[in-house]
Amino acid sequence: MTALQILTLCLIAAVVSCINVKGFVGGTVKIKCEYDTSYSSYAKYFCKGQNPGCQDLVRTSTQQSWVKHGRFSLNDSSMGHFTVQMTNLSLQDSGMYQCAVDIYLSNDQYTEINLVVNDKARDLKETCKESDVACILQFLNEMEQEAYETASLPLKEVSSLLDSLLEAPRESLASRGEDVLQSSEKLVSRLVEPTHTQSHRNLSTNTTEVGILSIGTNTTLATLRPLVQSDASLGIDLLGIAQNNNGAASVVFMVYKDMQEVLNASFFNTGPGHSTSAMSNVVSVVLPHILNKTLLSPVNLTIHLRRTRPKEKPSCVYWNVSAWIEDGCHVRETNPTHTVCSCDHLSTFALIMTVDHTQESDPILDVLNTILVLIGLVFLTLAVMTFALCRWNPRVSNVARLNLCVCLLLAHPLFLLTQSFLHLIWPHEVLCKLLAGVLHFLFLCCFVWMSIEATLLFLSVRKLRQVKPNERAGLHWKRSILIGYGIPLVILVVSAGVRPDGYGSEECWLKTENELNWSFLGPVCFIIVGNIILFLIIFITIYSTLKEARSDASTVKYNRVLLFKIMMQFVILGCPWILGLLASRSHVLEVLFLFLTSQQGTAIFVIHCLLNTEVRNQYRTWWKRFGPAGMQKGCCSGTSGSVNLSQQASGDTAFSTHAITLPTLSLRPVRDGTVSWGKID
Repeated sequence: MTALQILTLCLIAAVVSCINVKGFVGGTVKIKCEYDTSYSSYAKYFCKGQNPGCQDLVRTSTQQSWVKHGRFSLNDSSMGHFTVQMTNLSLQDSGMYQCAVDIYLSNDQYTEINLVVNDKARDLKETCKESDVACILQFLNEMEQEAYETASLPLKEVSSLLDSLLEAPRESLASRGEDVLQSSEKLVSRLVEPTHTQSHRNLSTNTTEVGILSIGTNTTLATLRPLVQSDASLGIDLLGIAQNNNGAASVVFMVYKDMQEVLNASFFNTGPGHSTSAMSNVVSVVLPHILNKTLLSPVNLTIHLRRTRPKEKPSCVYWNVSAWIEDGCHVRETNPTHTVCSCDHLSTFALIMTVDHTQESDPILDVLNTILVLIGLVFLTLAVMTFALCRWNPRVSNVARLNLCVCLLLAHPLFLLTQSFLHLIWPHEVLCKLLAGVLHFLFLCCFVWMSIEATLLFLSVRKLRQVKPNERAGLHWKRSILIGYGIPLVILVVSAGVRPDGYGSEECWLKTENELNWSFLGPVCFIIVGNIILFLIIFITIYSTLKEARSDASTVKYNRVLLFKIMMQFVILGCPWILGLLASRSHVLEVLFLFLTSQQGTAIFVIHCLLNTEVRNQYRTWWKRFGPAGMQKGCCSGTSGSVNLSQQASGDTAFSTHAITLPTLSLRPVRDGTVSWGKID
């Protein structure tokens, strides 16, 4: 029967009414059939064909109000209408149907139904080419304008139509970005079906992932869990929205799998000196078929970062006609794998990462820092080997400087490697936090050992004017170990306990947002200031002692050597770290800071090893045994513990071994930093 013939039958006066119904292949239609309320107790039926003589598909009895038969169901409200539902539609279902009331001993009252079943996915392929985005959008727009109140699109149909649109060439999609997003949202919204309680549907296609949550007036949910997709989740107060919409509301949460390559970061304006990149999938949030869309509280979007790089700032943005903007959205929290965006409106959202190139480090300084640190590590290694392998005067304690060298030898390369491979480490949050904690501990150990070294040196030189043989000064080595590692460990444990989320910044260091960085800066500043004060006292004490002890012209060379050793002690005690507070203000100070702080190992080796006569003698012995001559075997051998006046005058004594010799008195080191005086003949 042709459509013209069906329309003619609908116009015949004997027909109570005629309804045109449209549906989709694989979908469902609901048909509302009205009747005179005086026939409420009569049986109702639904049949295919012309009446009389049509074939019953589903029928109630006088005692039934609801019945189901195969794909057909009939629900009589007994209030002047009944509803027929047809599921799993096919093209063969198109045709004439009858909704009728079975009236005893009289002609049945019936309503003619003209059902047209469409295969929109097939029609789209027949109408438009795959790459013709304009044609596809026009087709979807025309489909939207047609009357489909009685039918919902099936999942398969929506999936096919979405892929047909979103698999078009990226250039074509980008030029019609706003239309593409709106058509996609309207298409997915056709999946929403009313419910009295609650329902949840999911759809996964080649181009999208969709989650739909609907609640009705009889919902049993007191709270709602977030809608979760593979790369994003949505937290929204749908219950509050439903209260403003007669108790019913639905939300559609859609994740586009490749849209970030279409509507990319070039649509986000950041100004000069910045670069941008899209670091997440594009997501859309829609409230379909709702009049009052006012949000009682902001929505929270947890978005997975597709790629992460250190020193990038995430921006929560939404699509506004032709560009990404930030109005109404902000970053609530972020980590290397996820970012939570809080927004006071609904739209299409994404994460854009921005890098401020105006604050990037100088590559020349980076190379210079690497070279200087490597040089310092070489000399630190030599110093550790010297302290560990060579025989020392039993009166000399190397506990403080040996542990200082070990801590520096661990801290500097670990920090250098962390910064060099930051782009690989930062995405792994646990590893980044672990490295931050280890670096925190090691650098604190370095500064505590610097403080112990400064204290031992101060205790040694304060006796310059006193002659107290064998009087001990300083700590026992066990107590030094307890202080050197115990204090940093206590600070680390307290910091991690109070601020467990304070470790793992963009540089895999301490975060500044919660001020945890002061758990490092506070002790360091205190130690540096204390070391500077001790250094000044040591310098003044030595200067006044030398001034009283010597007055002849032969002291010029000796004073120069001693002055050089004092300045090297300034580096060893970590005093140049104070320049770090001012380095950002001056390029010269920054270079000076890098040079002095990276050469602590060099200063330790020069003062305590290279300029120490006893150590040099042991180097010569080692060279004779293991050098090219190779005539002798054995390790370093000890030398005399005393240093004569001629050696001291030439600058061979090690000032920083707590041994300082004056013309009339010889200060000899004793274990644990104690000193004794003896006359020089």
